[in-house]
Amino acid sequence: MQSLPALLLALSVVATRPAIAQSGAPTTQLPTGTRIPLAVIRPVWSKSVKPGDPIYTQTTFPATVDDHVAIPSGTYVEGQIDSLTKPTRKQNHATFAIHFTKIIFANGYTALLSDSAARATLDIQASPANDLLLDNGAQIEMTLGSALTLDSAQVAAAIPASKPLQPGSFKSATLCRPTPGYPGSPGSPDTVIPGSPGTPSTTIPGANGSPDITIPGTPATPATVIPGSPGTPDTPGTFCPSPPLVLSSSAASPTTAKHD
Repeated sequence: MQSLPALLLALSVVATRPAIAQSGAPTTQLPTGTRIPLAVIRPVWSKSVKPGDPIYTQTTFPATVDDHVAIPSGTYVEGQIDSLTKPTRKQNHATFAIHFTKIIFANGYTALLSDSAARATLDIQASPANDLLLDNGAQIEMTLGSALTLDSAQVAAAIPASKPLQPGSFKSATLCRPTPGYPGSPGSPDTVIPGSPGTPSTTIPGANGSPDITIPGTPATPATVIPGSPGTPDTPGTFCPSPPLVLSSSAASPTTAKHD
């Protein structure tokens, strides 16, 4: 199975020729301020994330113009991390500054965003114990800072090939697995085997001048103590931290677009 980056690269290559708009070709223009909801489709790991890493998303709702679909649900949107801060023991927040670089339609048509492309700042609730900062399905938003012009014919061709994301289709990528705790044992008490009290000597009087006959008794024996087993403490379980939560995704800065 192809990896996601390889698939996106293949789509971009396919788009090189057909995405060139002919002079006078009809276009669709998304106005400034259009909000495009996205879902993260590749997790961002807390330990390894760094500026320059890509962000892979898909649209979760179609963007429309005059009741016509301009960007179908399920369209890929790729971005890049510009800077980030990670959570600390004093601050359970992470922030990302990202910019979006391209929109890839299901038929391979690609709208490249310039270096001043839409930018967004994410505020994420997370702790140092989280292994993820952005999980599969994390909801973010891209807001166009300027109008985005798309080839109407290419968009129309992409609509039947698009596969909208299904609610609940995302599975968390976290590696954390909680484990149950185990109760300790109370231990067992000592076992005492009683000793014997012993018996006194028995004297049989002699007869006709013969001496008494003494039958010695038996000495007492002490009790025998078999030590019990000590108790053991409870074994606590392990718990996973709350999953990271995107608290806000700020409006993007002005965007210009060019088509590959």
